Amino acid sequence: MGGYFSSLNATTGRVADEIECDLHDPERAVQSVIDYPGLDKFQWKVWWVAASGFFTTSYSIFAVNVISPALSYVYPECTHSWSTNSLTINLTTLTGTMFGMLIFGHLADRYGRKAVYGLELGIVVVATVGMTTASSGHLNSMNVYGWIGFWRALLGIGLGAEYPLSAIIAAEWSSTKSRGRMIAAVFLMQSLGQLAAYGFGLAILRGTSSRLNLSSDETDFNVASPVIDVVWRTTIGIGAIPALISLFLRRTIPETPHYLVKKGQLADAIAAVSRVLPLDATLQPTDHDDPVAQSPERPISNLRKQRKGRWASIIEYVHRVKEHLVEKGRWRALLGVMATWWLLDLAYYGLGLDNPKLISTIWLSDAPPQSDISASPDEAGCNNAAWRSDPAQPNITIYNMLQQDSLRNIMTISSGALPGSIVILLAVDYLPRTTWMGWMFVALAALFAINGGTFFVTYETDTHALTMTLYVLAQFVFNLGPNTMTFMLPAELFTTKYRGTFYGLAAASGKLGAITILLITNFAVFKGDFSHWKFAALLLGFCPAMLLGAFITWVWIPEVQYPRGHDDKPACGDDVSEAGIVSESPTFRQKLKLRNRPLADIAQNPDEGQILGMRRNIARLFRAAQSHGTDELRRRRTEDRMSRRGNSIDQQEIMQYNHEMEEADVGDGLGIRHMHYG
Repeated sequence: MGGYFSSLNATTGRVADEIECDLHDPERAVQSVIDYPGLDKFQWKVWWVAASGFFTTSYSIFAVNVISPALSYVYPECTHSWSTNSLTINLTTLTGTMFGMLIFGHLADRYGRKAVYGLELGIVVVATVGMTTASSGHLNSMNVYGWIGFWRALLGIGLGAEYPLSAIIAAEWSSTKSRGRMIAAVFLMQSLGQLAAYGFGLAILRGTSSRLNLSSDETDFNVASPVIDVVWRTTIGIGAIPALISLFLRRTIPETPHYLVKKGQLADAIAAVSRVLPLDATLQPTDHDDPVAQSPERPISNLRKQRKGRWASIIEYVHRVKEHLVEKGRWRALLGVMATWWLLDLAYYGLGLDNPKLISTIWLSDAPPQSDISASPDEAGCNNAAWRSDPAQPNITIYNMLQQDSLRNIMTISSGALPGSIVILLAVDYLPRTTWMGWMFVALAALFAINGGTFFVTYETDTHALTMTLYVLAQFVFNLGPNTMTFMLPAELFTTKYRGTFYGLAAASGKLGAITILLITNFAVFKGDFSHWKFAALLLGFCPAMLLGAFITWVWIPEVQYPRGHDDKPACGDDVSEAGIVSESPTFRQKLKLRNRPLADIAQNPDEGQILGMRRNIARLFRAAQSHGTDELRRRRTEDRMSRRGNSIDQQEIMQYNHEMEEADVGDGLGIRHMHYG
């Protein structure tokens, strides 16, 4: 039974607007209210709150590239045991991040998004401040890296929680029309946070050195180390500021209506939306016998549950999850996003994390000279200071090393990553997300094949600019495709009941890939004397990984958008301009857009009208090849008949055949995945 929510003016009782919805499908009813154009202002407030926290996450992760040389300088340790301090910091951070993703993703499903939203930033603030106070104690009575590792592990838990929470809250509070732009705009903060880490690190180095009179040519450890100690602590500590601001703002965001509906609290869901409507009004259903009015009387399912043992409850929960995944083949989408995120982060973090040595390697234009000095007495037993990561400048000072690292990171990473994020934000509504991710995996495979193959020739030569250019282009394609899409798709593909848990599994798989490649690069590529063929082999190894990511995307991950030209009625707000004027006919730009499928539709029928499954897709390829051969044979026979019979052949038959062939060839990138919609 259909119905309308009527917005009543508080003073006159006049109907101000009507939002069509189906009250007997609660999740769609709530989505109809969220799709109301007047909620745009609040939805972008949600974006601001989510984006500020994700900015902090990115800043804190990539700030390690800035501070690791400073830590090695102030607290020198030879590289005879656990490699450099950056490995310890990154491993503890990524491990904590994995646990944070898994734990908070599940807690968001169990206790609600609002219940835990903000708690993770509290952890981030405490851990960040704790790390800035880490020291080696009196006469080295403590291990400073032990304390840093502890605080980074705790920080990682908070950073990891930010992934599922920010993504699913942005998805569940956004309208169907703006969902893609909302989530992509949140992920834009990764590139901005990365750039901020390098930019602030450089600004803090210059500002602190100027204030404390540290020369860029200073080689005296006793003079330089106190200043560099201030630099790394300030660089890390400044990351707590946006987290603290976002922490207070997040308490103003109501629980998402989608979650309340899944908990059987439809009246509370409507109330949550009514609190943020930009009208001096209340929301009331026009039907007096609708489910909204009756929902408070319904017993919540949790109240009917009997008290059970902990293990019995866990087993029952796992059984329900298994049944849900088996139904309609939902396991494919989950394994698909987990596998593609793992494969992506092998390459993404392999090139972007713990990268001072890597960046210095691709900048080499001549064979490096030998070092003749060390930075401090503690490093006398080492071949060279661990913080000197540039083989071309073995005698570089710590100031110049930190400055060079920041500038090179901006030029080779941020110069590609940030434009990629901006372009995909502008184009996200015009591209089929899953299909686009698959093709960008293929593009990355091609780039790595070229980069790895040419590195043998460009290493330590004047042509090293080719390697740098391909490196920047790879960063651009990362964010133009898989890096953004792997963040977006898990927030859209799964039902509200398990969205946080499944998102946490997908994101944690990515960080497992980051840990994997971190160990490979530290113990295989850069261990001992560096050999350029090892780095070239690493780049070439990314090529099959990206191709595998493209294949998994193709066979397992469904589209979250309708194909172009889908003739269903437009989503609420699709025909309304920013000024609130209803368009009489769609513009050319609107025709190019791909409409987002509602979250409820994706959850109920993830593969609607699509072919998913490895065997079915491979069999379809063989059938297509066989059909192509048959069509060619038919065409040749027709041409042969024409040559023998001339104009006496049935021209209508030929025109019909050609028309069918043309229709079969027409598509927009989604046709290969969609069979029909009806």
